[in-house]
Amino acid sequence: GIVMSMYALLRNAAKPSMRDLEVAFQGNLCRCTGYRPILEGYKTFPKEFACGMGDKCCRVKGKECGGGANNTDDKLFKRSRFQPFDPSQEPIFPPELQLTAAYDEESLVFRSDRVTWYRPTRLEELLQLKADHPQAKLIVGNTEVGVEVKFKHFLYPVLINPVKVPELLEVCETEDSIYFGAAVSLMDIDAYLRKRIEEMPETQTRLFQCTVDMLHYFAGKQIRNVACLGGNIMTGSPISDMNPVLTAAGVRLEVASRAGGRRSVHMGTGFFTGYRRNIIEAHETLLGIHFQKTTPDQHVVAFKQARRRDDDIAIVNSAVNVNFKPGTNVVKSIAIAFGGMAPTTVLAPNTSKLMVGQPWNHALVERVAESLCQELPLDASAPGGMIAYRRALVVSLFFKSYLAISRKLCDAGIMPPDAVPQKDLSGADKFHTPTMCSSQLFERVASNQPNHDPIGKPKVHASALKQATGEAIYTDDIPRMDGELYLAFVLSTKAHAKITKLDASEALALEGVEAFFSAQDLTEHQNEVGPVFHDEHVFANGEVHCYGQIIGAIAAANQTLAQRAARLVRVEYSELQPVIVTIEQAIEHKSYFPDYPRFLTKGDVEKAFAEADHVYESSCRMGGQ
Repeated sequence: GIVMSMYALLRNAAKPSMRDLEVAFQGNLCRCTGYRPILEGYKTFPKEFACGMGDKCCRVKGKECGGGANNTDDKLFKRSRFQPFDPSQEPIFPPELQLTAAYDEESLVFRSDRVTWYRPTRLEELLQLKADHPQAKLIVGNTEVGVEVKFKHFLYPVLINPVKVPELLEVCETEDSIYFGAAVSLMDIDAYLRKRIEEMPETQTRLFQCTVDMLHYFAGKQIRNVACLGGNIMTGSPISDMNPVLTAAGVRLEVASRAGGRRSVHMGTGFFTGYRRNIIEAHETLLGIHFQKTTPDQHVVAFKQARRRDDDIAIVNSAVNVNFKPGTNVVKSIAIAFGGMAPTTVLAPNTSKLMVGQPWNHALVERVAESLCQELPLDASAPGGMIAYRRALVVSLFFKSYLAISRKLCDAGIMPPDAVPQKDLSGADKFHTPTMCSSQLFERVASNQPNHDPIGKPKVHASALKQATGEAIYTDDIPRMDGELYLAFVLSTKAHAKITKLDASEALALEGVEAFFSAQDLTEHQNEVGPVFHDEHVFANGEVHCYGQIIGAIAAANQTLAQRAARLVRVEYSELQPVIVTIEQAIEHKSYFPDYPRFLTKGDVEKAFAEADHVYESSCRMGGQ
C-alpha cells in the first residue's frame, strides 16, 4: 500500500513537494517502522530533498558521507543495479482488455438475490429511481455505506451510483459563490479551491481557506480521492469534519425530486432534525453545494481535535463564522457550530445572541466560555465518553478561534497590536509537520569480503523485497481449491451464562451452507484443548466464560455466506450468578484459582543438599537493613 501510494504520487507529479509526500501517506498506517525509514527511502523524490544533517552534511563540507571516513555509507544499493527509468514504459490498463468504452456511458443495473445496484446517467433517471425507492442509498465513494455493510452488517436492498449524472459533477462559479455538484470528490474540491485562493483577493476566500485547511485532516488522501461532500452532508455524522464548517457558513444546497422539482435549503439552524437525519426528504436528491465568497468584514475559522493529526475521526470540532460592523471589531452577526457535542452538528444560538453588538475582546471571551458551558452541557451518559474533556474542548476551540480572528484584526489595524498578549498568539497556530530531518549510516565492508560472511553488513529483511513489490503470498492470495469451504465462528454475546438453546436451523436453510458444528459434535476429550493442562474447550460446552467465546462454527461456500449464516444461529442464555467483577467481590464469594500455589519439583531437594560435597550460601541486604 505504501509503495502504491508513492507510485500514484509520482504518476501525478513528476517532482512532488514534501507536502505532497506528507499528504500521500496520510491514509497509510504502519505499525512496524515509525515511518522514518519509509520517508528516508522516498525523500529523494521531492524537489526540496536535502540531507537530514542539514548544514552539517558531509557533502557540504566536501567530504565522504559519514564525516570523511571510508568505513560508512548512507546507501544500501547502487543505482546501476536497476533498470533506468523510462516514462514511456509506465504500466497502464491493457487497451486490448477493454471490450468497448460504450459500457462506461450507459445506464447499468446489477442484481443479486438481496441487492440491486443502479448506475443512472441522466438526472431524470436518478430522480425517478429515488421516487420509486425513497430509502435507496446513493453511493459515490462507498466510504460510509461500505463500512456499514461490511462491519455493521446493514442491508440496503437498493443502491444507486450517480457518478455518471453530469448535474452532480458540475463545478461553476458565480459572482458571489462557487458551486460544486454533490458527487464532486473532496480532492477535486480541494484542488479547485486552492487554485481560486491563489487567484482571488484574500478577503473573498476565507471560507475557501477554512475548507481546504479542514479537508487536509479529513480522513486520508485515498478516501478524499473518492469521497464526496454530498455524502458527508447526507450521512450527517455528529463528528463530521466538514458539517460544522458548512453549518456555521450557512451554505446553500440545491435539492431536487421528481414530483417537486428543484428547491434550495440552507444548512444552519433546523437543518439537522436528529441523528443522521435532516430536512431533505427521502424522495429528494442533493444536487450540489454553494460556497459563498466572504466579505472584508467576515472571518471564518475551524479547528478539529482528534487522537492523532492525520486520518482520524474528531473528538470535538468547531467552526466560527463572524461578521463585524464595517471597519470595527464589533460583532454584527456570528454562528458557532460544534461537532461531537450532540447527536448532530449543533449551533450555539444563545451564545451567538449575547455576542451581537459586543466588541471582540478578552472580556467577551469570558462571557462566551460561561455561556457555552451552559448551552452545551453534554450528558454524562453521552456516547463516546470523555465528557469533561469534550466540554473543555468546546471552550478551548472557541478560544483558539478568538485568537486566530484577533490576529487577523490586529494585522488589519482594526484592533491594536497589543490587544492579545504576545504569549497567547501562538495558540492560534495549527500544527505543521516539520520537514523530516534524519540520516542513517551503514558500515562499509571490504569489497573482497565473502558473500556468506554477514559480519558488518546491513542485512535486508528476508521478505522485504517480496513485500515491497507485492509478490509476497498471503492467505487471501492463495487460489481457491475445488470444494473449499469457509468457516465462520458463532461467538458468545454473554460474559458468564448458561447456554439454554442452540438453534442453527435458519442458518442451515441457506443455500451454500453445508454444516454447523458445536460441542455436541465432539467427544468430551476431543473438545478439550490447552498448552499444558487441557482445561479449555474448542466449543463452549453448556456454559460460556467470556464475551466472544466460540460456541459453534458454520461451514459454507464462501466467506460472506458463512459469516451471514453464523449471525443467524440463535443462542439463548440464562445469566449465571453471582456476577463477579472486582477483587472485593471475588473475595466475598471465595472465587479463587484452584490448587494455588502450584509447585513444579523434580527429585528430592533436601536430600540433594544433604549429600552435596560443598554448599555455598549468600545473603544480601536490601533497603539499607
